[in-house]
Amino acid sequence: MKWKQNIKKIKIKAVFFDLDGTLCDSDTAWSIAQSETFQRLRKHYPHVSGEAITEAWTIIHRRLFQQLNAGKCSMAEVRDSRFPCLFNELGLPIDKIMEKLSDFFCSRYLTSLYLYDDATVLEELHAYHVGIITNGAHDEHTDSQLSKVKSLGLMERIQSLTISGEIGVRKPNLKIFEVACERADVLPEEAIFVGDSVQNDIVGANRAGMTSVLINRKSDMLTPKTADEQPDYTISNLHDILSYLMYK
Repeated sequence: MKWKQNIKKIKIKAVFFDLDGTLCDSDTAWSIAQSETFQRLRKHYPHVSGEAITEAWTIIHRRLFQQLNAGKCSMAEVRDSRFPCLFNELGLPIDKIMEKLSDFFCSRYLTSLYLYDDATVLEELHAYHVGIITNGAHDEHTDSQLSKVKSLGLMERIQSLTISGEIGVRKPNLKIFEVACERADVLPEEAIFVGDSVQNDIVGANRAGMTSVLINRKSDMLTPKTADEQPDYTISNLHDILSYLMYK
């Protein structure tokens, strides 16, 4: 655990968490879904190499996320476009096979998700408003943040859920943090935000005036370039947040 100097001294009333990479292991789930989907794609189109699929997948995601970050599309639109774009990139027909592969990818991703062991910290925060602030789609599609939260059994453990697809802006935009605080009926300075992304989570929480906590599971060496990138608190296990709250 590591503190930043001049830590904020104020009574904390709410603890918010990021979802992917913070409460659940989305990277592993994505890798499983991707690998198994690519294998199925090659069974239908054996002339397409695994390398070609991987390269096309990388290209179209880079392109789609550039549009997403520029505010030109939503996460739901990125999700719905990725397989048509992939098949176009590979010169394959947009047909029922593509639709089935897209559906398989989404469902396999969801079923491969699991909570980190330390997510049990949610059950020890009864004295606080507990919420999730996450980037992603807010619809009922299999591959949406709403579906993930429900599937992981998190709805019963939190009091609020704020998703970028619902709000119309993505972290680190201040608005999504402000909306979450309004829903919890707390001031930003009365809230903690825990996340694994410096750019999305720490920068956003700092700019909103919340106490920022970086969960660094890989013990990576971090060198903040600006004050906004410097977390108030760095932890390697979510239960470490209890030590901080004990003294607040």
